[in-house]
Amino acid sequence: MNKHNPDARDDENENCKVCGHPFDPHVVIAYDSNDLAKGGEMRCQVEDCDCFQTLSFDLSDKEWTKKLDSLLKRPS
Repeated sequence: MNKHNPDARDDENENCKVCGHPFDPHVVIAYDSNDLAKGGEMRCQVEDCDCFQTLSFDLSDKEWTKKLDSLLKRPS
């Protein structure tokens, strides 16, 4: 949960602000993992929930992009 960001997709109880389901089963999909500037989407994995949000990624935070590159197994 991102408590310091008012634009976070989850609330203070870690529930999705759109559908109200726990944020944990939501999945984030990048349209192109080699070019995150293309954005992505987030979907809820709860059965029969149609929660869908498009995403853009802030690539100006170099520490965050370094961690992300590590998770994606890309050389930094």
